[in-house]
Amino acid sequence: MSKFFQIVKYTLYDLIHQKSFFVLLGVSVGFVLLLRGCYSGNYVVNGKALDNVTVAWHASIVAFHIVAAGVLLIATVLSMNLFRRDNEDGTVQYMLSKPVSRIAYAFGRALGVWLVAFAFMFVLHLTIFIITLVSAGGTMPGYLAASCLCSMNVLFVVLLVCLLSLFMPDFAAAFAGVVVAGISFIADSVFHAAQSTLVQSVMAHQPIHAPPWAAAWPKVCSLQYYAVSLIKGGDFHSIGPVHPVIVMTVYLCLAAAGLALAFQRKEI
Repeated sequence: MSKFFQIVKYTLYDLIHQKSFFVLLGVSVGFVLLLRGCYSGNYVVNGKALDNVTVAWHASIVAFHIVAAGVLLIATVLSMNLFRRDNEDGTVQYMLSKPVSRIAYAFGRALGVWLVAFAFMFVLHLTIFIITLVSAGGTMPGYLAASCLCSMNVLFVVLLVCLLSLFMPDFAAAFAGVVVAGISFIADSVFHAAQSTLVQSVMAHQPIHAPPWAAAWPKVCSLQYYAVSLIKGGDFHSIGPVHPVIVMTVYLCLAAAGLALAFQRKEI
């Protein structure tokens, strides 16, 4: 177990020491700080002026979605060439020459990437939370808890892209991971939009059912919507009868099992 944590620690140092990581983090935090301008503006909806707390609340929800989705892309980029780079520079041969199992090595590297990507997301969400608190004078209970819940999506993308990178080129693995998440965002967003009051009134309150394949697809977007519902404190509507947390837990187990099996059989 100590070797496993050493691999995780090595991965953290390997990624954090890259200058591009700090540049990307700085640019992202700077972009989030621009939200302060939204809190100080005057907004009128249907002839009624909105207070700063209301404006900040809506802006923070939008920013939450953007950050959570953007970090999935970052996790994809960090994962797509992880094993190929290790194989080319001899890292994997050096690590496995020690009393380290292949499974411990594969999951140690993947877990390190996940921790970096999740920390990236949490810092950005924490920045939004602090801006809302300071600029608008209001708090958003559940905001940071929702960020932690979205870490399941980040872990799924890391495991999926790492698994696919063992069978296809790096770019193809990254593209496939983006497609899986993209289909989820499109299908789930359409379903959630159909639950709005406006769409329901147009459809004469007829129930809208998602296709069977959408119910079985990874619930990346639904999990994110569920996380936001923890912030809003409202009802949550999910595609299919199974809660997205359960669905994503199953897919996490499948991706982890696939990665373990594939890396065990990989020729090094």
